[in-house]
Amino acid sequence: MSPITTESRDYRSEEPLHPKAQELLSEYFAEGWVDPSKMHHQSRRLAILFNQARDEIAANLGVFPDEVEFVGELGFGFWSAIAGVLQNSPSRFIHSTIDRQVIHAFARTLKSSEKIVELAPDQNGRIDFNRSEPDVSDFLVWQGVNREVGVAQDPLDAKFNPILFADMTAATPFNPLPPKWDLALFDPRSFRGPSGISILTISRKGRWTSPLPPMDKRRVFGSFSIPLALATAVSLNEAMKAQDHDRGKIAELNQFIRKELRDAITGLHMTDPNSKDDPRYVAIGIQGVVAEKLLQRMENFGFLIDAGSACGAGALSPSHVLDALGWGNLAHVRLTLKANQSQEDVKNVVTALSQAVSAER
Repeated sequence: MSPITTESRDYRSEEPLHPKAQELLSEYFAEGWVDPSKMHHQSRRLAILFNQARDEIAANLGVFPDEVEFVGELGFGFWSAIAGVLQNSPSRFIHSTIDRQVIHAFARTLKSSEKIVELAPDQNGRIDFNRSEPDVSDFLVWQGVNREVGVAQDPLDAKFNPILFADMTAATPFNPLPPKWDLALFDPRSFRGPSGISILTISRKGRWTSPLPPMDKRRVFGSFSIPLALATAVSLNEAMKAQDHDRGKIAELNQFIRKELRDAITGLHMTDPNSKDDPRYVAIGIQGVVAEKLLQRMENFGFLIDAGSACGAGALSPSHVLDALGWGNLAHVRLTLKANQSQEDVKNVVTALSQAVSAER
């Protein structure tokens, strides 16, 4: 089978690097091998480029430049943020059932289960963090956007001030940081940036301590790719320029595809949309079929979709997120909408999905 390359038929969550960043990437790698801390001309030039990139990223994310750190791996970003808080022994670790698996893994490492507060979502994936009444000595993990169902959570009530880690790894620049944040982690892939790098922001409030042994003034250890950091800045700039148009266009497509799906497929479950939610993501639970077989049949029809859990490749059974929503016995299909897709494109994928469901039932 020939690979499916038409973007109008690609509804997977992954997107390629932004063309503007792709265009500049070879130049960045050609210049980015030198040590920017040295005094040679090439080093000084790279240091200027890198500092400009960090300033642009900080401005776009709504933080100060000195709050921005780059880490080479997303997993290390999670570890640095959470381990740094836990070593100060917070009173409680508050998180939600629909958090990423890495959050649940950290919660399981705590010796006292009394310190763990796990909040369940409603049927649409929304979490009421206020009901935990977090104290200033509590640690709360707040998920900006859920990457399986696109739900964006409301911020905490202003009267609460826990140590707050914002998981922004599935959010776009449109989704702002919550007030009173302490730490936040961003994945450039969410705005068509490169993989292999992530952005950890550490608030000036100073309620976080590095979990690593002290070494000069560094807050995080390990190397990261400066060329990828430069490409991240370009991708984020381009996303910010297009965000109003793109989000409006995708929101219209989201409303359109929901109606088309409900009209075309019986035994279908979807969360109720909210204007704050990320319109890119459309999560569908379907009765009487197997997600893996739907995915394969859709590819035979010439369409690429996601199925099963977003927690890991090959996890084609519903995840802990879908179980929390009561979808554990349903086939889970995910469609990710893009701004250059049209209503006609959406009609085509719905028709194909309807045919695939009918064939599998």
